[in-house]
Amino acid sequence: MSITLTSCQSHDKQVSNRSTLKSEQDSIIQALIDKDMDSALLLIDSLKDQHLLPEYKANYFRGQIHYRLGQELTAELYYKRALTTNELYKDRPSLYYFVSDQLSTILTVKGDQDGAVKTATEAYSIVQKDTTQEGQYWSAILLHDIGYSEMQLGHYQEAKKNFTQAWKTLKEIANKRPTFDNLYTWARITYNIIDAYTSTEQFVEAKEWLPQAEEAINHLSVSPECPATTAEEFSAGLDTHKALVYVKTGQRADARQAYQRFIGTNYSKTSQGLIEHYEYLQLAERWDDLALLIPKVDSVIQSWDIPLSLYYLKSYLTPYLKAYIKTGHSEQALQMAERVVNSIDSIYTYEQLHNAAELAIMYETQEKEKQISEQQSMLKYQRYIAVFIAILLILISFVIITLLRLRNAKKLSDKNKELQQKNKELTNANARAEESSRMKTDFIQQISHEIRTPLNVLSGFTQVLTSTDSELSQEERKDINERITKNTNRIIELVNKMLELSDMHSKSIIERSDKMTTVHIATQAVEKSDIPNAKHVTFHLEYNPSVEKIIRTNFQAASRALALLLNNAVKFTKQGSIELSITLDTKNHMVVYTVTDTGIGIPPYEAEHIFEEFFQLDPYYEGTGIGLSVARSIALRLGGNIYLDTSYQGGARFVFTIPDEA
Repeated sequence: MSITLTSCQSHDKQVSNRSTLKSEQDSIIQALIDKDMDSALLLIDSLKDQHLLPEYKANYFRGQIHYRLGQELTAELYYKRALTTNELYKDRPSLYYFVSDQLSTILTVKGDQDGAVKTATEAYSIVQKDTTQEGQYWSAILLHDIGYSEMQLGHYQEAKKNFTQAWKTLKEIANKRPTFDNLYTWARITYNIIDAYTSTEQFVEAKEWLPQAEEAINHLSVSPECPATTAEEFSAGLDTHKALVYVKTGQRADARQAYQRFIGTNYSKTSQGLIEHYEYLQLAERWDDLALLIPKVDSVIQSWDIPLSLYYLKSYLTPYLKAYIKTGHSEQALQMAERVVNSIDSIYTYEQLHNAAELAIMYETQEKEKQISEQQSMLKYQRYIAVFIAILLILISFVIITLLRLRNAKKLSDKNKELQQKNKELTNANARAEESSRMKTDFIQQISHEIRTPLNVLSGFTQVLTSTDSELSQEERKDINERITKNTNRIIELVNKMLELSDMHSKSIIERSDKMTTVHIATQAVEKSDIPNAKHVTFHLEYNPSVEKIIRTNFQAASRALALLLNNAVKFTKQGSIELSITLDTKNHMVVYTVTDTGIGIPPYEAEHIFEEFFQLDPYYEGTGIGLSVARSIALRLGGNIYLDTSYQGGARFVFTIPDEA
């Protein structure tokens, strides 16, 4: 399910008392924002130019306007600028917490979970010292933000602890002061917690939170201040989550009842309700219903003007394509595949522009820091002059003056050396940035080529199938359908690899809470790989019964890394054999999976280069050059490693290790 995280400030009747502005000027700007955001932007710029509105406050207002307009990347830039100094916190702590919450939400939806955790954690480290009810409120909000991002990163135990503490705090606040604002925030955060579990497919854990969600939403619904539309929105939205949880936990009858309650509401016909309907059908794998709903959903999403991104591909275009494939809509699948291809260049261009804007903000901040440093240096220089004059007036000896000059000369020399070193570092950083940009450009071009190849196959076969003049036997139609499925799956696999690539730079540890046998990990990897369809190779799984033991790891991640190694072996073995063996390294307490092939082999001097992003040993073979990079990233975050055994000369042999933990 796509992330539908909603800030507790985003409802029509906002929780405004938490971020009340002090001055009359601020109140006027806020009122104008609520009425006419374009006019508000003009007023903010005018006041800023006349030095009547401080820059940090102007950035806060601009961020709020762009967030409401759905321009979240622009809002992100202004919010980051507002937080570059501590002026916002000194002026109004609640505004600082509000911006931190909004920015963390934007980063979470964008997919930058590490950035979201960092933003929320920095604010939480300050607010947790505030024991007032205001402090407790923001402490709970920020704990929820941290927990939501932790769920997306796979840190389920830490997330559960933070969710529980946040929920208890907000419940206590709502019971003490049952205002609409407090009740709404309690319900919204509880709803987000349920969504966090369903979006990460933790359905058993989500079921445990359903009573808490009902409790919070029921308290909100009976509030005299609660609009009927708001009560229906929460109840109907919760029903979609109930239906999904019940489907995934085997309660089919309860799932049907919850789903029928949802589609019987007015909320289900709104834009947001339509999106929740779409997300339910997607995770429930109701492909026929989903295919029928796609045109309406796509119309809503395009009307929201959501920028193209990997998140957009993952949440919308890829599920569209999958639904059309599953339901046999070949023509629509082909059209959707073309949209995926055409979106890639646009995504790359858009993200380049966004990154450039963010760098500009960082550069502007650095320039201001430089100006402050120069002003401080000038003050120091003036002090030295004053001291020198004083020394002349009291006739300090020439020896002391000489020593002072020597000392200043040494400082200047040290500063020059330091400046030269920083210039050298900057030059190296620029070179790395240029190389990274070149590699990404090559990658985009290669990905476009990789997707267009199966796309041409799809186009040709679709024309054959839809041609009224073609007379095909049943066997020929079966063969064509199999090829269409194979090539569409190839496109989906390429998109999935791109999504994995965006996550591979994360240094966070993947949570290892699954208890699984060593052999089951291997068999799952084989099923996920290209091995079952590889007719040109023979495959053997070798292991001694003594190595079949239960270990604690992340089942999906471990099997995914191993499947990538098997796919690599299939690709580079034109004719021969592939062997997967399982052994135990008792000395280092590791499980060792070894993938050996009789393919083209890898020179020893390329043993590390092959794990670099976009690196291709032989450009004539199909591929993107990221499979081994992603596999090693997963292995390292699981506490193990992947490396090439350079002593093997009969092809290639990769060794994958993960901790042998019971």
